[in-house]
Amino acid sequence: MTQSLFPADENSRQLSIAIYKDLVEHSKDIRDKYLSNVDKFHNQLMFNEINEHCYKEMYSNVKPGQRIPLTTELFEKINGLNELNKEGYSFFLKPRNKSVKGLDVQLGMKFEEAFISFLNNNKILAGRADVKNRRLPDIHILDKTRNIKAYIELKYHHAPFMLSHKFLGRESYEGSITLDTVKLEKQIIECESEIPNRPVYVVHWVDFHHLKGIFFNTLGQVKEYLGEGSEYDRRDRPGDYVMNKKIGYTEKFYPPLHEMGDFAELVRHLS
Repeated sequence: MTQSLFPADENSRQLSIAIYKDLVEHSKDIRDKYLSNVDKFHNQLMFNEINEHCYKEMYSNVKPGQRIPLTTELFEKINGLNELNKEGYSFFLKPRNKSVKGLDVQLGMKFEEAFISFLNNNKILAGRADVKNRRLPDIHILDKTRNIKAYIELKYHHAPFMLSHKFLGRESYEGSITLDTVKLEKQIIECESEIPNRPVYVVHWVDFHHLKGIFFNTLGQVKEYLGEGSEYDRRDRPGDYVMNKKIGYTEKFYPPLHEMGDFAELVRHLS
């Protein structure tokens, strides 16, 4: 059985929220400049009072193995969630763009740069790790002697799978943290070959309309999930192909939110 990283105490929740708010503030240039002309949900790269209630009811109050609350059940607990979720359906179920891979990569690098900068500002030495070998994780963490102590593969998630309950039997806040099966299988092989003695953390920057925060898996967890098989194979999009060659990954799996660690725990591992 996969070992949960779930933090147990209220202090961890409050600290994780505080750190995430700092990260959002640190990254405001992405929203205000890089995404200024992009059609985005109105609270992307923000963290409002309703998001704090969502974090508590959707994540920190649900222990591993417990029944995961339905979003509709949380309408009674979180004021404004029903209306926010209706807006989410309207926005995220619109026809998606063609997912041009070059633009996706550029945007991903913006978030990686912001995360690296944020860690360095908080005295965690971080830098790009995948310059020479693109299959290695995105970010490396250095100790005080500037030796590599850990790696991070960063994933930014902003578009929840609003129909996840229909297709996966899971709620959109819990069943939308998407990873590419084939890409991760290749990366695990590379990590085990090239960096076998360094911990690797798969870090999820979750920026949905309801749930927001930093959550993470260990590479060992991800390997175990992959052994259980993929859960969904999305339809191909035009952006998945260049000169009739498929470059996009469509085979997906969704690691369980409630077995992930939080931002405060990740900082403890990296410090």
